[in-house]
Amino acid sequence: MKHHILTRAAAGTAVSLAVIAPLAGCSSDDGSTQSSSTESSSTESSPSRASTNDTTYGDGTYTVRGVYGGAPSYMTITLALNGGTITDVVVEPMPENNDTSRGYQERFAAAAPDEVIGESIDDLEVDIIAGASGCADGFNDALAKIREEAATNN
Repeated sequence: MKHHILTRAAAGTAVSLAVIAPLAGCSSDDGSTQSSSTESSSTESSPSRASTNDTTYGDGTYTVRGVYGGAPSYMTITLALNGGTITDVVVEPMPENNDTSRGYQERFAAAAPDEVIGESIDDLEVDIIAGASGCADGFNDALAKIREEAATNN
């Protein structure tokens, strides 16, 4: 009899985890950032001097995947730079996502341009935008990859 109770409890726990884990999406801020998967492409023109740390960045458009969370989740970030300043940004949510996580990513994507356009790439690190804390981790992961890719030899 005890065997059946233990089996039911284990099954209940497994079902609960299977339902809750995908819902984490952008809503959780577990502090982990994974960057094992990168898709990047760039279009560079002349290098420009960035504002604060003497790093020179190539002007152009950079596209990378920002990865975050334990699932992991990701967003594709396309960012335009001119003189080390962000002049445009497009955030594309992860297409194969549950409705809850996709909602967080879509709200983040809509609000991000107002928060980052006009900012120096050196000085920028986003926090919660549109209630999506995990999405910020993905965006910051993408920023780090873009900084590395856009940096030119001084």
